[in-house]
Amino acid sequence: MNSTKENPLAFFEYIHNENNISTELESQIEYYDFLTYSINLPHTIRYIELDEWNNNVAGELEIQKIFISILRREFEKAKKHLYLAFLNNKPSSNLNYLTFQFNTIQSLISNHLNIIQSYPYLLIPLRGIVKFINDRLLISGMEEFVLNESQIEFNIDDSFKIVEKSNEQLIHSIFDFMKGENERKETILSEEDFESLIEYTTSLIEEERVPKISKKLKPNLSSKDIIRFSYWVLHNELYTSSSIRPYFYQFIKEVFENFKDNEITSIKSQFGTKGRVYSHDFLPEIITKYLSRD
Repeated sequence: MNSTKENPLAFFEYIHNENNISTELESQIEYYDFLTYSINLPHTIRYIELDEWNNNVAGELEIQKIFISILRREFEKAKKHLYLAFLNNKPSSNLNYLTFQFNTIQSLISNHLNIIQSYPYLLIPLRGIVKFINDRLLISGMEEFVLNESQIEFNIDDSFKIVEKSNEQLIHSIFDFMKGENERKETILSEEDFESLIEYTTSLIEEERVPKISKKLKPNLSSKDIIRFSYWVLHNELYTSSSIRPYFYQFIKEVFENFKDNEITSIKSQFGTKGRVYSHDFLPEIITKYLSRD
């Protein structure tokens, strides 16, 4: 169920139902190379996949971690739809419009407490949307909207990574170093190539597949492992590193000239390996924090 400008909360109305939760999870599992799997609501997905030596390996994913990417994507969509509708509405009708959206969110919480109890992280983007309305869309004289959560008698982990950064902010926080200079004070990517990098990476996240690549890129870096590790950081921030989405490996091979002679299996086996990545001064904190961890 896609959200629209007319109904920016359509996805969140749809997802407060266990059948629809299963359907959404099935659509996400297609991105993994699992041989077999079983969905065990509300907590885990158990699976079997092949390791790099073609041996069957059993694993388990937390459903909450898969929902990080789903809810983050839909949270961003909802904010965009709300903002565009707000701009296009007559000022006199915006109070009614925003009140209707708030009432929809309040109704979701009040009428689906059993679902929220089983999947408490569903509440976090709803809170985030109300915060977005209060912070960005209220005009002078309008009172802030306040959710009534008095019926919720269980703890909600507000550290869930939905509202910390938009996808755009996250991508720039990781990859902006590539528009700067390397340790030899040489430009890593030209302005044009950097814009292509951001465009390709944004498409990768939004479309969840490798986009059409019109030009390969060749960052001026002493080690191509920096590229591979940077995309591991992006994957970890978005989806965690419990099980890597295979299209990330394909993306690296197709986008970067540095990996033209590498097989996908080689990229996969070294993905997330930090042993050959030096913590250069030009790397951002979001990358170096992972390099410094044991």
